[in-house]
Amino acid sequence: MLKVVVAFVVFSLVFFAFAGGMLFQRFVVAEEPGNGRASQAVAAQADGGTNVDGPQAFEEAWNLVQEQYVQPELIDDAAMLEAAVDGMLDTLQDEGHTRYLTEAENQASEQQLSGEYVGVGINVQETEQGITVVAPIDNSPAMDAGIRPGDILTSVDGVDVAGRQVGEVINTVRGEEGTQVTLTFRREGEPQPLTFTLTRSRIETSSVSWTMLDGNVALIRLSQFTSTSGDDMVVALREATDAGAEGVIFDLRNNPGGYISQAVQIGSLFVPDGSTIFISQFRDGSQEPYVATEQPVNIGDLPLVVLINEGAASSSEIVSGAIKANNPNATILGEQTFGTGTVLSSFDLGEDGGTILLGTELWLTPDGKLIKNFGIKPDVVVPMQEGQFPFIPVDNAGPPPDDLSDYQLEWAFDMLQGAETPS
Repeated sequence: MLKVVVAFVVFSLVFFAFAGGMLFQRFVVAEEPGNGRASQAVAAQADGGTNVDGPQAFEEAWNLVQEQYVQPELIDDAAMLEAAVDGMLDTLQDEGHTRYLTEAENQASEQQLSGEYVGVGINVQETEQGITVVAPIDNSPAMDAGIRPGDILTSVDGVDVAGRQVGEVINTVRGEEGTQVTLTFRREGEPQPLTFTLTRSRIETSSVSWTMLDGNVALIRLSQFTSTSGDDMVVALREATDAGAEGVIFDLRNNPGGYISQAVQIGSLFVPDGSTIFISQFRDGSQEPYVATEQPVNIGDLPLVVLINEGAASSSEIVSGAIKANNPNATILGEQTFGTGTVLSSFDLGEDGGTILLGTELWLTPDGKLIKNFGIKPDVVVPMQEGQFPFIPVDNAGPPPDDLSDYQLEWAFDMLQGAETPS
C-alpha cells in the first residue's frame, strides 16, 4: 500500500480540475507578447507582400451581409468576426494552439496562468459516478460550507449536469467575485441531495502538489506552467529531498503547458546546469538554444521517472524532452505526448477586445528533433488501463486507496523500487 503525506494543493487539467472555473488548453506563451522576435515576425509578414486582396474581399463580404442579407435581425457582428478569424487561423494547421480568443476567453486565459482564480474552490475528478469531488481547497467557500471528498455534483443553479462536459460545467460555476452559485451534490449515506449556495471568491492556488509514497519515493505532480510554478517546484523538490526521497516520480500527464520561462526553470531542476532545455527556431530559419540555469535545488543523481501522456503538451514536452536528452538517471514512461511545437505570442485586435495567440516560433528538443505533430515518445510505453485516471495528490483528500487505479503510476513506483512491473 502506498502511504501518503500530502503537501500542496493542485488545480488540474479539464478532466481532473474544477477549481470553480478554468478551461485549460494546450499552449506555450511568452511573458511579453507582441515584443521581440514576435513583432519582427509580424513585420516580416507585412513586408513579404501577402495577398493584399484578402482584406478588401473580407470588407466587401462583410458589407454585403450588412446591406443585403434578407434577415438583418440575425446578423451578429461579434459572432461573424469570431468565426471569420477562427476560420483563417484554422488554415494554419496549428491545431489546438494558434487561435482567436474573445475578450472573456482572453481574461480567463490570463487568470488561468496567474495562479489564482475566482470560484468556489473544489478539485474534482470525472469518474463513472459523475463529477466527483477530490477535495475542497483550504479556506475556500467549498471547504467552509462542508463539501467533502467523494461528493458527486448533480446540478449547478438547478440545472442537471449529468452527461455534460466538465469544461461546460466549469463555465457555469465560475463568475464574478461576490456573486453566488448553488451546487447540489449526492453524498454516500445521505438519503437526500445536499445543496450549498456559495459566494464566489478569489482563491490562490498552486499548480504543484507532492506526496511521499512508500519506499521514500516522492511523487511530484505539475498541472500547468503558471507564473509561480517554477518557484513552487523548487519548494516541492527541496521538501521532498529534505524528507529523504530516494527516488522521484515527476507527473506531467494532462499538463497543457504555460509560460516558457517556467519551463526553463523547471527543466533546470532535473538536468545538469548548462544543459540545453530546448532550441527555438524562428520564421527565418535561425535558431536559439535555451540552456538550464542554476537553481537552489537540483535532483542530482536521484533516480527519476517522468510520467507523460497524450494530454501533456507544449511546456510539458519541452521539459520531458530536456530530461530525456540530458538526464541519464531518468526514464520517460507513459504514452506519446500531444505534439504541440509552436511558441505562442499574443496580439490584441483593436477595440473589440479579442486576441490572437499566434505561433511565432517552432521549438526543437536538445538533439534537434521537431516536436510539432510528433510529440515526445516515452522510453517505456505504458498505456493507462480503461476506466482509470491519474492519481492526484491534493490536501485534505486523505490517503490514496489500496488500489490506486493508476497503472502508469504503479509501474513507475515499481520501477524505482526495483520490483517486477505490474502485469
